[in-house]
Formats: sequence, structure tokens, C-alpha cells
Amino acid sequence: MLEPIEIKGYWWLPDDPDNQLPGTLTYSQEEGAVLDLVGVYGMENSKRIEQPRIILGTQQNGKSITLHRCHIRSSINFFPGMGQANYYAHLVFDGVHFETEEDIRFSELQGNYTDLDAWINTFGFDLHHNYEGGNYDAEIKYTKPESRGYTIGNGFEVGVWFSCSGPGWSRIQTEAKITQQAFLFVKNKDCDVPFEDLFQLLNRFSYMHQMAIRRINYPQKIVGFTKVNEVSRETKDGIKKEYPEVNIYYSPVEAYTKRKELYPIEMLFTFKDLDEENIKNWFENFDKFQNVIHLYRSLFYSKRLFIDTRFLNIAQALESLHSILFDNNYLPKKEFKAKKEKVLESVPEDLRDWVNGALGSANYKRFREKILELIEDKSPYLRELVPDHEEFAQKIRDTRNEFVHQNEQKHTIRDKRELSSAIMLLTILFELYALEIIGFPEAKIQKMFVLMKHNYLSWIQL
Repeated sequence: MLEPIEIKGYWWLPDDPDNQLPGTLTYSQEEGAVLDLVGVYGMENSKRIEQPRIILGTQQNGKSITLHRCHIRSSINFFPGMGQANYYAHLVFDGVHFETEEDIRFSELQGNYTDLDAWINTFGFDLHHNYEGGNYDAEIKYTKPESRGYTIGNGFEVGVWFSCSGPGWSRIQTEAKITQQAFLFVKNKDCDVPFEDLFQLLNRFSYMHQMAIRRINYPQKIVGFTKVNEVSRETKDGIKKEYPEVNIYYSPVEAYTKRKELYPIEMLFTFKDLDEENIKNWFENFDKFQNVIHLYRSLFYSKRLFIDTRFLNIAQALESLHSILFDNNYLPKKEFKAKKEKVLESVPEDLRDWVNGALGSANYKRFREKILELIEDKSPYLRELVPDHEEFAQKIRDTRNEFVHQNEQKHTIRDKRELSSAIMLLTILFELYALEIIGFPEAKIQKMFVLMKHNYLSWIQL
């Protein structure tokens, strides 16, 4: 977990560098980034003061820092040079000054998240120990694992990277510790690009990880590299350019909650299950499926969602998925148009406009048919879990309609446990299609389904 931080320094607006105010920046995953200033930037009531896009700072240790997309939360003005102000910042770039929004560009971002080490499941340790006759011998060897990168087009590369630290040395050596951390990385191989472009790719990569572990992944460390803070160092081989890392802080959707450790065998899939084509498929298809993916991801934020909302979100995700993967028309468009015109010709003229409007959506498949078609396409998997496909589709349709339209339906699921069971089954259905979209072969999906089925049946037996 990223521990709360506190940074003291002087802070100013880019267009007014002479008006530097002392203040303290605090950051936590619960509260985000908050800057408390001694003094105010101006007495005028202007957007420049109330919602500065950028606030620059110099920390006590001399390190540069940039706050981005700020807005004032409160202020007290006594007289010029006095008072206080409190700002919230959406983003913090610790280690660099960006004078303008156009300057906020990076060539690479790296992110470490909860459950990421277990998901990647690659470690550089070789451990040997022997305990015999009261004697203990241990040998520890460590080699940092190699990074793995994949080109996804337009000059971008994504992959995994490892950092390591230690062991430390001391005069009284009672402990030796080596720490390894895994990171997702995204980078442009040619130049710096707008931060939002890279950050969007990093988030998409983390969403894949989130789907695999089936729960929220909290950011623990995000760092970036930019030519804006390029430094030159003289070496025996000449001048070498370096790019000190920039720590990036932002508020996650949900603050960190402590939970049990997750093991690779409990995950839908691990990084080792992926090949280059799977990675490319994810990024190439993301725009097409992003609304569906976000609806599915909302299930992980269960503490924020009522069970009714969770049901509606996975039901809508499947309805949208069907619209992408299947034909949404009962009849071919030309055939339906011809039949529609034939019907309109046979009705009285004064009813023609009304009938035309009533037939406007008659060719579109209804929600029940969409769910049923999705289930029947995966019938080899779901036959045991959902013996009667039509009855289940009817229950899902009626439950969804009652929740949305507030009209009592005949087959609505009202028991909370049965509703939870339905959500799990719909989630399994969605995940089967998601694995297919990522590009896993059928044989591997079958193996993954064994765990899905086991988890569901274990829950039913509780």
C-alpha cells in the first residue's frame, strides 16, 4: 500500500513565479492530494486563482514538483500577504516542473499494483537451505528477471519490468534482504507523448490485470520518465543523458482496503498464460469493447454498489456484448423492409403513420433473445450450471425489466441469494466471451472454466 506522504515547500503559479507561498502538500489514497498554503495567490475572484491548471513547487530538499488540474476548496483573505488557501490537485508529478499543460509529456510510465507480483509470478530467487543437527546453512542467489515487451502499434510498447533493491550492508549484519517488485510499463519508443495518452494505455493494461484477478488492483507506485527533466552526466565513455524518475500520485476510484493475499491458482488467468497475440488483441479491441469492460469491472467495486445495480451492470454488459458479437436483427434488413412495406400497404391510411412507428424497432432482438443466444452459444460450458436455458433467460429478462421499469414481472428473482447466484452465472458467461476476445484457444478456455465452475459450485454449497 502507498503510505500517506507530506511535502513542505514553496508554491507558485507558472505565470507569477515571484509570488511564492509556503505550504504543505499531503497525499493519501483516501483523500487524494491537498495543498495547504500560508497566504493567497490573489484577491481577485478569477478562474486563474480558483482553478489553476498548474501549481509549481520546490520542496525542502530542492526537488521540483508539479500539481495539475487544481481547484480551490477554501480560502481566507485577511489583507495582502496574509490569509490561507486550500487546494485539491487531481495529479501530482513529483520530480519535475511542467510550466504548461502542453509540456506534460512522457516517454514511459511504469505502474506497480496490488496482486501484480503474484499475477506475473516470475521471481529471480534461487534459495537453498539446510537445517541439521542444530546447524543452519542457507544460500541465496538472485538474478533480476528480464523485462518482456510487446509492440502494439503506433510506436508504443507495453510489457512487464522488474526492479530490485538490497541487500543493505551494516557494521552489525543481522539481516540481509533483497526486494523485487514487478511493474507494468507502457512507452513510446520514439519520443515523449502527452501524459494522458500513455496513462490511458497504462490503465488499459491494468484493466487486463484486474479482469484476470477479478478484483480491484490498487496502484502502489506509478513513475514516469520525461525529457523535460533530462540531465547530463559525464562518464568515462563521454556525456550520458539520464532521466530521473518522476513519482506520480492520483486518487484511485476506491481507497485501499486490506484483504487476503491472492495466489496465481485463484486467478482467471496469469501473465504467463498470455502470449504476444493476446496482448495485442487486448489493446486492439479495447476501444470496441471498452463500455462492456467497464460495466464488468464495476462488479469489483461491490462495496459501492447495491446488489440490484450489480445485476443491472452485468446484464447490460452482456446485452452490449451481444450487440457487438451477434446479429441484432430477426430478419435481414431488406427482407424486413419488404414485409414492413407490405403491411403498411394493407392498413388504412389514417393508421399508417402509427403502424409505421410501432414497427420501427420490431426487427431488433429483445433482451431475452439476446441473453438466450449468448447462453446457447456457450451451452457446452453452461449445460450443467444452467440446465434450462430458456427459463433462466426469462428470469433474467423479468428481473431486469422490473428493476428498470418498476413494473412487477411474473418471473422476477426476488431472493437475494438466488440473485447473487444469477450474477455469478452471468459473470461466468461474460468471462467466457472475454477469454475468447483476448484470443485464448478453446483448450485453454476449457481449463480456465474448470476453476470458474469449481468456485461457483463451492459458493452454492455454502
